[in-house]
Amino acid sequence: MRILKKLGLSWILGIAIGSVLLVFIPNENPSMGALVVDALFLLLGMVCLSVWINEPSKSNKAIFANFAAFFLVSVVFVFVSRFIGYAVFSGDSWKKFFFFQYYELTHYFLLSFAIVYVVIDSLFNDFKARRKYLITLLIVGGVFAFYNHPFFQNPKYLYTTEDITDFKAVVASIKQLSTEGNEKPSVEEIAGIANLGVWRNGQQVGILFDDQKVRRVAELLPYVQGEESFLPLLFKPLYLDNIYMSVLCVIFVFLFFGYQYNNDPPQGAYIEKIIFLFVPYCSLEILHNYAYIKSVEYATLLQVHQIGWYLTLTNLVLLLLFFSLRLRFITSVKGEFYERELVSDAEHISRWRDAFDNLVVRHFLNPKAIHGRLFAPRSPRGEA
Repeated sequence: MRILKKLGLSWILGIAIGSVLLVFIPNENPSMGALVVDALFLLLGMVCLSVWINEPSKSNKAIFANFAAFFLVSVVFVFVSRFIGYAVFSGDSWKKFFFFQYYELTHYFLLSFAIVYVVIDSLFNDFKARRKYLITLLIVGGVFAFYNHPFFQNPKYLYTTEDITDFKAVVASIKQLSTEGNEKPSVEEIAGIANLGVWRNGQQVGILFDDQKVRRVAELLPYVQGEESFLPLLFKPLYLDNIYMSVLCVIFVFLFFGYQYNNDPPQGAYIEKIIFLFVPYCSLEILHNYAYIKSVEYATLLQVHQIGWYLTLTNLVLLLLFFSLRLRFITSVKGEFYERELVSDAEHISRWRDAFDNLVVRHFLNPKAIHGRLFAPRSPRGEA
């Protein structure tokens, strides 16, 4: 199709411009896996934007506008971050730290917003778009503010956590013992002079007992080995909050399919498949962030990050496939007619069953028992 060709050429042009910038401007030299994921995010954003432009349903326009914002904002933030601390704000580690921190928060907020909006759109189909946006903002914004408000109260919040405060105390003790001639102190020797406290609501309210100090020093010592080994410990609260936002997405995806199964509301072609693919995507995000938390050194965190990119890559390719199928469908005469009829007279139109549905029915199910879409109740509304 002409529109897909235009998208492909625009995407190649964008990749070429980005490649030139990475070659001639100082940057962090990202891995090939990271660059491939960035390229897919860019293409996904462009496809979603095209779906939004060509979408015949006003309700669905908002859905794809949200996904376009998620993919495009994420790829712009990531690409710009490649140059911060190198060509931009050269040598300023704080700027890079702040940019990464707020990119992570923005990424998961937009992801959650896009997914929750789909559910709200399905539950409250008769509401106007601004009311759906308000409900979505209250849900996502409420959860987001509950878990992430410390980052906005204090941009350097991660350096004030209990883990980092105790880490600094252990490092200070090691340096003190080193100046006294003890280059390789034992855990007990470090614990003996370390000022490790009992914490409550971010405030130190007491001192640990000797045996508790020893256990705490043993926990923190792996993060002392190496200049950047403490970074997994530093970003632990951020990664934990990312998990909470991803769990919110998974919960709402299951809510979406539960409501779809029980009520079989009108839904555009391929939208269900797209939403379903966000289950493995968000599950991988949970797994990746949990692995980051459990990493005890920065090198391990980077290795986990690399593996995570390749796992996510497969999921992104499938998302790209179904977003593209949606674009091709709504720009066809058959698809445009179906989508308009679905909006104006949904009760008297058979639900679309795409090639993927037919493939599953043909090979894994009984075709005589499945008259409509997959996972839809057998009722006059759901029959083809």
